[in-house]
Amino acid sequence: MKSLTKKILLITLTLTALVTAPISSASAADEMSPFDGPYMGAGLILNKSKTGTSVTPSATVTQNNNSKVAGGFYAGFGKQVEQLYFGVEGGFYLNGSPSPTASFGTTSTGLKSKNTFDLSARTGFVVDQALIYAVGGYTSTRYETTGLATTRKKRLGGFRYGGGIEFAITPQFSLRGEYTHANYKKWDVANGTNTIRFDPSEHRFLVGASVRF
Repeated sequence: MKSLTKKILLITLTLTALVTAPISSASAADEMSPFDGPYMGAGLILNKSKTGTSVTPSATVTQNNNSKVAGGFYAGFGKQVEQLYFGVEGGFYLNGSPSPTASFGTTSTGLKSKNTFDLSARTGFVVDQALIYAVGGYTSTRYETTGLATTRKKRLGGFRYGGGIEFAITPQFSLRGEYTHANYKKWDVANGTNTIRFDPSEHRFLVGASVRF
């Protein structure tokens, strides 16, 4: 009877080891590569927008810049190879309708940035549980004019670039801080005898939380 009990105990311990070993290995792998795999997240953004307005015929333009807080979502996939990191990410952001103004003569106009789509590449290096990265890629923002007799709407494409730092709080959860700058295509809008050229750009600060799965 004692011999049978010992055999059962030995089998139980062996099965337990076989079951828990992959789990322990996976947990250790997650800790060694906290930024490996697919993820999704949400963030708050602070946009500081510029219209870059000029007018034809030539006129002196006074410009004011506005900053607004808004938010959005992002998702992506990353691959960590030892200390190096490579990834791709897409995002959608509501911009809080910042409307920097430009005034010339009796005209006061500006642009509202309504929403933004981003598709970017991220590359960087990992130090302990921190990822320091550079980001760059395509951005597309929906703009509409303000202050003109007829409101015009258009989606403008551009290039976004910058960098940030992300901390892995746990193998599945991380926090990030990021700064990017975007330059967009110029947009010519006819207004009476004037042609207004908008040359928008944007500074964006983002604080986000991500979940890896």
